[in-house]
Amino acid sequence: MILVKKVNVGALLLILSHCALQGQTLQQDSIIAESALRSTIKLYDLAMGENSHLYNGREFINPFERKEANGHIYYITDEWQDGFIYYAGQLYEHVSLRFDVFQNKVIVEHPRSHREIELDSKKISSFGLNGLKFVRLISPTEGFYAEIYKGEVKVYIWHYKTLKENTEGKTMVREFPAKEKVYILKDETYHLVSTQSAILSVFKERKSELKKLIKEERLSFKANKEYTLSRMARYYDQLNADK
Repeated sequence: MILVKKVNVGALLLILSHCALQGQTLQQDSIIAESALRSTIKLYDLAMGENSHLYNGREFINPFERKEANGHIYYITDEWQDGFIYYAGQLYEHVSLRFDVFQNKVIVEHPRSHREIELDSKKISSFGLNGLKFVRLISPTEGFYAEIYKGEVKVYIWHYKTLKENTEGKTMVREFPAKEKVYILKDETYHLVSTQSAILSVFKERKSELKKLIKEERLSFKANKEYTLSRMARYYDQLNADK
């Protein structure tokens, strides 16, 4: 547990502003006021960041950190990524994030100590990194899903990794192959799809129109999965809205 010193932010702002402006001449007032404001905002952000309960979680332990492994347990990269997160109803931007897709956990980096902190998943409504927004769902499996499209119908991708162990000589080597499951939420039911034809089956009421769209725009589930999913779902909603 990281111990964080509490700060009375309101009092801090008043003291800093008063000290910065005290004793200055009238001619310097506008310049000093602007400088004081910038300094106050900077210290306010620092105080809020370090004292935020975003950084009050338990330290994250990578179960494979000291073991021989090829690859890693994180989404896309094991490097810290700049992202945003809605945590306990509060938006935090420019946060260093990692998404452990092996255990489905979100990790943040403390801005000063650089410790890895595991967040309480139930307090996370959504987060964003690598250009994608992830949302927490209870079904079909509780966890975080990439939100590909949100309309009358919704499309989600469950990114995950599994453990594969191989013996090389006398050494056990672990690999973490990346996998995914695509779900379309339609009529309050989650449909698992893995092919373009499966998508058309879910949207069977508009199958002929969607086939035409696929041909005209040369859509390919294999070549560009996320775009094809969002384009087909959006067009399906559009057709139903126009009827």
